[in-house]
Amino acid sequence: QVGSKIVQQIGGINEASRRIFSVSTAETEILALSSSAGAGTYVTSNLQYIRVTNLDDTNFVRLTFASGSLNRYDMKLPAKRTAIFTSPSISGSAGGDAFGSFVDFDSMKAAADTAAVDIELFVAST
Repeated sequence: QVGSKIVQQIGGINEASRRIFSVSTAETEILALSSSAGAGTYVTSNLQYIRVTNLDDTNFVRLTFASGSLNRYDMKLPAKRTAIFTSPSISGSAGGDAFGSFVDFDSMKAAADTAAVDIELFVAST
């Protein structure tokens, strides 16, 4: 609906992280998921919300979600735009391959288009 407002409250959040940092044109890991928490790593099953905002006025950012070396999902995040994710499950295919199954990504990477850009990364988990 155009002009509507939808509010979703996520209960039980006890970890929240907000970072603003520069992403170069080289692909760089910005977030990791695992079965245990660590530096820059969140517990996969506890992930509730990820928000990535491209703060640049001109250049896009390529976001890459990877699960091991086989499953990869890429998306373009234009300048001044935001992407929100509420699930770690991804699926990717190449060359018209049929859908197989969802897997949880374990690495989120970013690469700027032609020049370094600032992004905001917000993560909330239980």
